[in-house]
Amino acid sequence: MVFNENGLIIDRERYLVFKDGDEIVLPRKEFELLALMFLSPRKVFTRKELSEKVWGYEIFSKNRTIDVHIRKLREKLGDRYIKTIKGIGYSLEL
Repeated sequence: MVFNENGLIIDRERYLVFKDGDEIVLPRKEFELLALMFLSPRKVFTRKELSEKVWGYEIFSKNRTIDVHIRKLREKLGDRYIKTIKGIGYSLEL
């Protein structure tokens, strides 16, 4: 399945991401986070929901694993795509 919105293309079958025509190499967990959020743009995902759907278990709130992965995604994609909802989680703004 291929998703294409606002300069981002995600090919779930081949684990490829393109931004404005340039391929972006993402580790598996970063790719899975982005692909999950791409399914429901503008939906606010809690950290608990992200951890359960991507890692398969809840990551404790003191653990910054999700925040680190989101920060790395922003470094690669730019700040405009992923929005922080303070105290709740993240959403993908397309």
